[in-house]
Order: sequence, then C-alpha cells, then structure tokens
Amino acid sequence: MKEVFVNGLGFVNVRFIDKITDDFLPLEASITKAKSPSLKDIISPAMSRRMASGVKMGIYSSLKALNEAGIKQPEAIITGTALGCLVDSEKFLTNIIQNKEEFLTPTAFIQSTHNTVGSQIALHLGCNAYNFTYTNGFNSFENALLDGFLQVENQEVNNVLVGGIDEIGERTYQLLQLIGEIESEENQGIKYSEGAHFCVLSNKRNENSYTKVLDVSILNQFEDLYSEILKFIQLNHIDLTDIDSIISGENLLNINDLNQLELFGYKDFIGEFGTSSAFGFVLGCELLKNQTLPNQFKKNDVKAESYKNVLLVNGHKGKDLSLVLLQSI
Repeated sequence: MKEVFVNGLGFVNVRFIDKITDDFLPLEASITKAKSPSLKDIISPAMSRRMASGVKMGIYSSLKALNEAGIKQPEAIITGTALGCLVDSEKFLTNIIQNKEEFLTPTAFIQSTHNTVGSQIALHLGCNAYNFTYTNGFNSFENALLDGFLQVENQEVNNVLVGGIDEIGERTYQLLQLIGEIESEENQGIKYSEGAHFCVLSNKRNENSYTKVLDVSILNQFEDLYSEILKFIQLNHIDLTDIDSIISGENLLNINDLNQLELFGYKDFIGEFGTSSAFGFVLGCELLKNQTLPNQFKKNDVKAESYKNVLLVNGHKGKDLSLVLLQSI
C-alpha cells in the first residue's frame, strides 16, 4: 500500500482563483457566479466562446493543478459533478421546445452530458488514460476522490487528476428557488454559486506537496454524526484528541465534544453547490502546508498549537455525509 500525497491544486470559485487571500466577505446575493479566470494562454478565443462556464473553469483548474504538480500527462482523470453541464442541458431542452422537436443540432446535447468536463480536459491534454465522472449528489467530489485515492494507494497508477465541478444553470436555479432550496424573496433558502476545484494525487512526495490523504468515507444515510466521526477516525487509529482541526460545510458547534476542537467553515463565503466540499479539501491542504488560514473561516475561538491531523466533514440536509482525513507531511 502506497502513501497518497496531494502535489498540486487548482481552483476557481466565487471568491478565489488559485490563491486564498484574506480580503473577502460573506456572500450577499442569492445566486453568485464564479470569478472568470484568464484563458487566453490556454484556450483559443473562438473555442472559449463556445464553452460553458463549467468547462472553462474545469480546464483552467485542472491545468493549474497539473502544472503545480509538475505532471504533463496524468495516468487517470476523475471528476465529480452533482448536476453536470447545466448551461448546455438547458440550451438543448429549450431548443427542443422552441423547434417543436424538429431541426435540432446535436452540439448542445453532446456538450450537456455530465462527463463533458473530464472529456474536454482529456482532449486538451491528448490523454487517453482512465477517464471517469461520478454523479452522486453532494458526494460527487468525494466519490471521485475515493476512486483516485484507492488507485494510487493500491499502486494501479502513480498519479491521478481529481476534481469537482458544478455550474449555474439559470432555469434550474430558478426552479430550486421556487421549491425553497435556494434563497429568494419568498423563502429562507441557501445562497448558491458555482466552482471548479482540482487536485493531483501521487504516490511520490515532491517540493510542492501539501499533505497526505489518509482515508475517505462516504455515507448516504446516517443517524448520528458524532458516532460516525468517532468510528471513522478510530478505524485510522486516531483519537478525537489527535484531531487538530475540523473543516466543515456543516454547523458542528452544538455536536458533543466537537466544539472543543478548532472549527473552520466556508459556505458563507463560496456558497452552496454540489461539489462545494471540494473547496473544503483545498482549505485542508492549505492549512496543513502553511499552518494557517484566514480568520474569516474560523467558527469558534479554539486555536490549535499546530496542525497535523485535519478532518473534513461535509453533508447536505442530514444526508450525503463525507469524511476525509488529511495529515501533514
């Protein structure tokens, strides 16, 4: 069994591109688009105009992660997305209605499938390796991460590109507002956004390495979060007192002894979307490498002396629980 290192990161969301700064505030709008990265040196303008935001963010973030890891050709490309390429899906369905199911061009349909981003990355790199996309709700990124983690750990590949991507679909998000999932004038829903976050997992450490991935666990249904956390860390021969910090998209302040640990949260700043937990993974990597995060992310007054073991906890409305354990190197 090989150790699994995170050797490169690349990300785009509503607040950050590639670098986590300390000059940011919580989201105000109910729906907020991600920042637009510069693509002029990566994709031709003509090709870029035909791409939806998810594909653009995905290609940009994946190349940044690969460049940081010093890898030109990954041995696997694994992506996760909850809702896929919504822009082209909506475009195709709108064309069906407007053209009364006649005279349809296949372009929007071809670009609307969930594996479009992974395919476009492979085409851009000329990579014919294993290419897989997971669509498992709010656990989509963690399913991709688990696949990549197991392949590297079991020595099936030496390195793998893993990422999570979700984009804003105007009509889809309007419907989510109508049912109360997304905040609107009529309800107290959640603020939503979009983003793409990629990492390179490798069985060899280098000068850019961030952290080690010790384990990944996914549960669709669970009864008690605290007991699931204890079970998970004990399987890895770690006690709760060995955990230096928890980074979570959930509110953990009132759960048993968890508020005695240093807690970080991020969804107030980058919003909710199907793979927003991938940003939590980015924060965990940054924290273990740099031993600090901006104070805005802190959820309590506890301060760890140093960071060796960091636990990532994510879920959505009491379901889709994911637990990821990271360790400093």
